[in-house]
Amino acid sequence: MDLHKKMALSNLWEIGIEEKQIENLDVLLLPENHGSADTKNLFDSQDAITFGKLLKKEGVKCANSYDLGLDLPTMERKSNDIWIGQLYVLNDFILPVITGVIGSLLAPLISQWKSRKDLRAPAGNAHAEITIVRPEGDIKIVYNGEPEALVKIIESLEKEKQQGND
Repeated sequence: MDLHKKMALSNLWEIGIEEKQIENLDVLLLPENHGSADTKNLFDSQDAITFGKLLKKEGVKCANSYDLGLDLPTMERKSNDIWIGQLYVLNDFILPVITGVIGSLLAPLISQWKSRKDLRAPAGNAHAEITIVRPEGDIKIVYNGEPEALVKIIESLEKEKQQGND
């Protein structure tokens, strides 16, 4: 693992994750409250677990807290919102797959937003903290809002990466 990735992920060591566990991963999914002062009360969201399973189904080398040996409780929310948690993209060539998986995970919410007749009616939001680890500088997105906008933000990062490779 290069020095930049080690620095970007240095906060993982304090919760018991070792470098050798993540050195071959493309994506790392962490509890949404990772980084809070209270590391003893970390939890995974059910949506983040589902997201991780979808990524693995697409062939992405991905790990969540369970895969890393952390025995954390799962929080299942009773709302229309989707909570992806903290997503670390360690290899940004995988962005097109992440975009597709997030799009499919958020599709019911996007449909809900587009079909509501009364704009005052509640519609589910997407919540995510995404860090794309790049040697030229990390990109960090903290998002709480309309699901389609999150998909468009990730698509724009994907296009930016493709233009940089041309």
